[in-house]
Amino acid sequence: FGSGIFAAILLVLSLIAYKNVKSKRLLFVSAAFGLIAIRTILLKLDLFVPEIESSLLELLLAMMGFAALALFFFAIVKREKVKNRYIRT
Repeated sequence: FGSGIFAAILLVLSLIAYKNVKSKRLLFVSAAFGLIAIRTILLKLDLFVPEIESSLLELLLAMMGFAALALFFFAIVKREKVKNRYIRT
């Protein structure tokens, strides 16, 4: 449960960083932290709602984990567009 709270804090911090820097890479990181926070909540969901089928929940958790890893990967390998400005003299 603590890791979900930590992921939510990192989500907020990365969104604040995106607001300042405007890098799309930070959006991928923010989405990944958001997925991890939601995934952690869903891990505990079966304790409160035992009617949910565990195989469906496990599939959903696995897909969310894969999506979070993919978003971190895209954040690492994505190149930022560099605007070339030529100075005329």
